[in-house]
Amino acid sequence: MPRTRQCLTRAIVASAAILMVAACEDAFVSTPLPEDTAPLPHVIACRADVAAGSVVCRNPHSDPAPGLSLAVTLGGQGIYVRLASDKVSYDGSAVFQADVTVENLIAQPLGTPDGSTVTGIRVFFHSGPTVTSGTGQVDVLNADGTGTFTAVDQPYFEYGEILQMNDVSAAKTWQWNLPPTVATFEFSVLVNAELPHEQSVLRWQRVLFGGRLYGVWGSAATDVFTVGARGTILHYDGTTWGEQTSGTTAELSTVWGSSATDVFAVGDDGTILHYDGVGWSSQTSGTTADLSGVWGSSATNVFAVGSHAFPIYSGTILHYDGASWSTLVSDTILPMLGVWGSSATDVFVVGTDGTILHYDGSSWTAQSSGTTAGLTGVWGSSATDVFAVGIGGTFPNLSGTILHYDGASWSTQATGTIGPLRGVWGSSASDVFAVGNTGTILHYDGMNWSPQAGGTTVDLPGVWGSSATNVFAVGTSTMLRYDGADWSVEASVAPGALDVWGAGPTDIFVVGGNRGSILRYDGVSWSTLTVGTYQSLGGVWGSSATDVFAVGGGGTIVHYDGVDWTAQPSGTTENLESVWGSSATGVFAVGIGGTILH
Repeated sequence: MPRTRQCLTRAIVASAAILMVAACEDAFVSTPLPEDTAPLPHVIACRADVAAGSVVCRNPHSDPAPGLSLAVTLGGQGIYVRLASDKVSYDGSAVFQADVTVENLIAQPLGTPDGSTVTGIRVFFHSGPTVTSGTGQVDVLNADGTGTFTAVDQPYFEYGEILQMNDVSAAKTWQWNLPPTVATFEFSVLVNAELPHEQSVLRWQRVLFGGRLYGVWGSAATDVFTVGARGTILHYDGTTWGEQTSGTTAELSTVWGSSATDVFAVGDDGTILHYDGVGWSSQTSGTTADLSGVWGSSATNVFAVGSHAFPIYSGTILHYDGASWSTLVSDTILPMLGVWGSSATDVFVVGTDGTILHYDGSSWTAQSSGTTAGLTGVWGSSATDVFAVGIGGTFPNLSGTILHYDGASWSTQATGTIGPLRGVWGSSASDVFAVGNTGTILHYDGMNWSPQAGGTTVDLPGVWGSSATNVFAVGTSTMLRYDGADWSVEASVAPGALDVWGAGPTDIFVVGGNRGSILRYDGVSWSTLTVGTYQSLGGVWGSSATDVFAVGGGGTIVHYDGVDWTAQPSGTTENLESVWGSSATGVFAVGIGGTILH
C-alpha cells in the first residue's frame, strides 16, 4: 500500500532523456509532486530507428514537462545519471528491444534513503512512445509496472539495487510492441529514486577559466558575479557560468551590488564598471588609483577605496550618490587598517601614525587621536562608545595602545601592558576584550582595563564572541575560549589553520594545516575529526550542522552529514582555497588557476 508520509522532492535533468526525481514512495505506488514550485527543466527526447537498430537521445528546445513541479531543478545531460543501451534488435514482426543500464554520476548513493536500505531505481516514460515515421502504434511491452509520476498510468522499468557513485546497474531488457510498418519512434524517460541527502550537493561541476579571479558577490543563488584578471567578469544564472563583456582589460579586484540590476566592479587605474541588469558600462571615477574595495549602504550611497602606490603612497576614498562618483577628502595619505561604524552616517577608519578618520554621511574628517601609534582595530558598542587599539613605541620596544571615543573626543586609556594590541571586540560597553602579541588579553568592565590569563604566549590577532560568556581569541596554532569566568586553551590548531565556520556557538569547525585537519567544537570541548584525506584543507562552510563542506589541496572536497565525512568528486586537481554557498543546493568552491566549482 502507498506510504502516507510526505517527503521533499528533488529533480535533476540527466542523460538519455532522464530527469531524476527523488521522491518518497513504496515499491509500486508513486507520490504525485506538488504544483506550486519551480517548473521542471526541458526533458531529453530519445529517437529509436528500427531498421538501424539504434536509440539516440538529445536535449530538445521544447516546453517543460506539464504538471510537474519540484523543489530544486538542475540541468545537463550526462551530469547526474547516464542510460546506455546495447543489443538493440527487432524480430521483424512485433518486438523491438534493447538492454539498458543506468549509471550513477552523482556524489551520493542512488536508490536508497539511508545508504543501506534498497528502494531501487525506476526509469519511467514521461511521454511516448510516439511513431514519427511509418504507420502503426508502439507500446511498451514488458514494463515492471505503472505509476503516477508526471501523469497517471506511466509504465516504468525498475532496477532493484543501490548504485554507488559511478556504479553501473545490471542490464535490463526493454521491449516495445510495434508492427513492421513503424520506421522510427520517439519517447522521453525520467528517473525516479531516493537519495540519502536530497537537499545536499548532487555533483560538483568544474567551470573552466584561464585566469585569476579576485572577488565574488551575488544577489541570489541564481545571480552570482565573479571578477578578476584582464577585465574578466563571469555570471552564474543558477545553471551555468557565462562570460560577460566588461569593455576593459584592467584587473578587477572586487564586486558588490545593491540588487541584481545595480552591481559595481572596481579595479586598477580607477576602473569602475556598473551593471544595470542588461550590460556593463564604464563609469568615470576621477582617479587613477588602484581600487581594491567597494561597498554601500544603498544604491545611492556607495564607497570605493584604494590607493596610489607610486611615486608616493596615498589613500583614496570615492563616493557614489546614484548619479556620479566624487573623491572624498580624507586629509590623509596614510594606509588605513581598520573600519567600524554604528551606521551609514557614523563610520570610523583607523590606520598608521595614529590616524583616525570619521565619516558623517557627507564627508570624512580627521580626528585627533593624541598618539602616533599604529592603530590596527576599532570597535564600538554605540556612536558614543568606541575603542581603537594598536601598536605604540618603536621597534624593538613596542607597546600596547588603547583609545576611547565618547562621542566628542578620543582619550588614551591605561592598558597595564607593554605588549602590542591587535584586535578588539565586546558584547557591551562594560564587557570589552582586547588581544595582542605574546598572548596578551585585556578586559574592560566599563571602568578599567585589567589583564586576563589566557594560558598561552602566542600572538593573538583576533577576538570575537557570540555573547559575554562565549568569547574566542585566535592565534598561531592556538584557539582560546572564555566562558565568562576563565580562559582555557580550547585547541592546539594545526599550524597554518586557515578558516573557521560555525552553525552556532555549540557547533564550530576549524580547518587548516596538514593531513586534512578538521577540529569541531560542540559547546563543551574540541575534538579532531577524521575526514579520510591527507590533503591540507583551506576552507570550510555549511548550510547547517548536518551539511558542511571543507575544501583543500588537489581538488579535495569532503562533506559532513552530521555523522561522517565523505569525499566528493570535484573533477579537478587544482588546490581549492575557499567554499561558500547560498543554500545547501547552491555551493561554490574556488581555487588556483581560476577554478570555480558549483
